[in-house]
Amino acid sequence: MPDRGARTDRILAGYALIAGAALAFPHRPGTWPLLAAGHIAVCALALQVARIRPGLERPGARRWVRVLADWYPLLVIPLLYSELDLLNAAVWDGRYFDATILEIEQWLFGGQPSMTLARSAPWPALSEPLMVAYLSYYPIIYVPPLILYLRGDRPGFRTMLAPLVLAFLLHYLVFIYFPVQGPRYLFPAPGGSVGEGPLFRLAKDILDAGSSRGAAFPSSHMAVAVAQTVAAFRLLPRSGPLLVVATVGLGVGAVYGGFHYATDMIAGTLTGLAVALPFLVLDRRAGRR
Repeated sequence: MPDRGARTDRILAGYALIAGAALAFPHRPGTWPLLAAGHIAVCALALQVARIRPGLERPGARRWVRVLADWYPLLVIPLLYSELDLLNAAVWDGRYFDATILEIEQWLFGGQPSMTLARSAPWPALSEPLMVAYLSYYPIIYVPPLILYLRGDRPGFRTMLAPLVLAFLLHYLVFIYFPVQGPRYLFPAPGGSVGEGPLFRLAKDILDAGSSRGAAFPSSHMAVAVAQTVAAFRLLPRSGPLLVVATVGLGVGAVYGGFHYATDMIAGTLTGLAVALPFLVLDRRAGRR
């Protein structure tokens, strides 16, 4: 039986080292010693948790320690996201690779869907449901693993957690070493009745307040949603169709709202599948069910 929890710890530890290497580049911020210490701390924490996991399964182990050991990767993920613009600036000094993605968009679609889609269909009856789907990204991250955990299915929780964390962190590495801003930094936001929609404004405000610059390609939103959907069909099959609808709406909504290039969503879909399927195949072979 694979050690599902420890493999997530190892993924996190490896990421902390590879991402932290960006601080060796010449454009690192003045706070780089603090950031480097944070990466070392995350790596040490992950390796320590992996080491003590077998003891946490024994009778008498403290439950709160076990819960923290299971959930800390999802608690650390937002902190790692918040530093991405500092790390990609350390490597590239404010250079972004949108021109490359714009060329791919032009070749694939004959234009720029992130700029024209909302203009071609400027209907609040369409845009607002798409923003609901786009905002469902946050429940997609946390609700399925929480359901598994509350059911007491800790093996299932750990099966879902590993590809979820890997999907995040693989994209974070791309955001550091191949940063792309995304269309919302280059094109005007949809206006008119679409731009005035309350859910559109909410989605835009969330991005304006908390997004890291350079974190567009591939779309981690799409990759995470796809990985969670694939895992849900295996672990929470009744929720699978709902997640399919939410994920498709998320992908379309991100382009419609001008938050992502269409290429971002295609690449995110492919990486989400590539991350999730091998873990589920391995766990099926291990005889979980």
